[in-house]
Amino acid sequence: MTTTLTGRNHLAIKAALPWVSWVALGAGLALTAVNLVFWHRPAPVVAGEGAKAGAAGSTPEAGLTTVTLPEEKLEAAGIATEQPQLLALPAELGVPGRIEANLDHQVPVRPRAAGVVRDVKAALGQRVKKGDVLAVLDSPDVGTARLDLRARQRELATARIEAEFRKEIAANVATLIPILTRNTEPQAIDRTYGDKTLGSFRATLLSAYAKYAMAKHEEEKTSGLFREQIVGEHPKLVAEHAREGAQAEFEAAVEQARYDANQQNLLAIQKVRQAEANVIDAAQRLRILGVPEDINKLLAQAGTVAADIGYSATEDVTACPVLAPFDGTIVTKTAVMSQKADMNDVLFTVADLSTVWVMANIPESDFSLLPALKQGTIRLGATAYPGRSFVAKLLSVGAQVDPNTRAVPMLAETPNADGALKVGMFVRITLDMATESKALTVPRAAVVEVEGQTGVFVPTGKDGRTFTFHPVKLGRTSNDRQVIVSGLKLDDTVVTGGAFQLKSELVLKSQSEDE
Repeated sequence: MTTTLTGRNHLAIKAALPWVSWVALGAGLALTAVNLVFWHRPAPVVAGEGAKAGAAGSTPEAGLTTVTLPEEKLEAAGIATEQPQLLALPAELGVPGRIEANLDHQVPVRPRAAGVVRDVKAALGQRVKKGDVLAVLDSPDVGTARLDLRARQRELATARIEAEFRKEIAANVATLIPILTRNTEPQAIDRTYGDKTLGSFRATLLSAYAKYAMAKHEEEKTSGLFREQIVGEHPKLVAEHAREGAQAEFEAAVEQARYDANQQNLLAIQKVRQAEANVIDAAQRLRILGVPEDINKLLAQAGTVAADIGYSATEDVTACPVLAPFDGTIVTKTAVMSQKADMNDVLFTVADLSTVWVMANIPESDFSLLPALKQGTIRLGATAYPGRSFVAKLLSVGAQVDPNTRAVPMLAETPNADGALKVGMFVRITLDMATESKALTVPRAAVVEVEGQTGVFVPTGKDGRTFTFHPVKLGRTSNDRQVIVSGLKLDDTVVTGGAFQLKSELVLKSQSEDE
């Protein structure tokens, strides 16, 4: 069936179209609302899931931060409380700094002689004592010097034997000469000095004495025959002159023997001293090459070295130890096995870290603090040690501004006996300003650390036995007071006595709940 629209019908439909559109839009919205209600209804919550979601957050459960003490433990803990106090403290300016080794107490260790690294005995970061062996090198130079030292020791041993021999001869000659000059019988002399050391003087002295004694005896016999007129005067004169000649030869032999014996003794002593000087020189050459030697021991053991051939054959003559120059810590190490090491090569660096340097740059905007710096005391803080303050002594402040950083360098020194400050560690240098500001503080005894969180205990509950751990953010320390940056209010009450006992109870409670 075909319907024909007349002009009037057409105008009626056109007038009704806006109402139809609004009706259609309302129907659509109604249908959407029905779907939301019936088809997108939220799922029911299972019991316990909300608790699990809360446990996954960063805020701990109240049961894990609250501890209740029995009456007997409360009395033993000596709990004391007080409210935080506002203190007027100088305003602070923080400047970043860096820990460096004290260059005045740091030494690069180089070998004194060229060689090849045979053994490495020290590790990076190891603490060493003065004289500890850090490495051992095979060094031909050291071997040559050590062999020369052993040769000089053997020469010294020989010189000492010769000196003892000459000393004994001189002493025997000195006692023999008076006996000879008293015209002692040759048989008596032979009995007394037959087994004594006289060296070549036995022949010279005793031979001259025998000729003199024979000439003297001949003179006495001829003189007796002359008195009895058995011989004439000529034989008597010949015998007398022969005795005088023999006596002169004997006296000359005595004088020469006395001089020669003393001279030979003195020369032997000089040879010993020269040999000892040679040993000392050879030992000093080894010291120059970095091999320490006990000179007194070397001089005393010269005879042992000369006699012990086996020791000389088995001695490790090329071993060249590299020693620690003082007590310290190995901060660098480049020595490795089989490495060729020259005298300019740095094998280790030993630093005494009992004191360290603090280096920082003071920006141009803070130059007004430089006069305060010259008072000499600076406070340091490190992220690794929250709540701990280090004191440093100012060494120098630069006189020239760096054109790139617009800052001047500052150098300070701080004790580091426990080794807490590590080389390369960043620290924050706290400088006091002229102005003051009030800060919320509590006694340092009130601050404890529980499972990596720093905080204080606050009394909770009406029984007076329940305490809750409150994490806080710390600021600076001033004498025995700790600045609290956040986590407490002025009207709060904190535990100042017995906080450590509360911490122990809380840790025990946490462990028992974990089990």
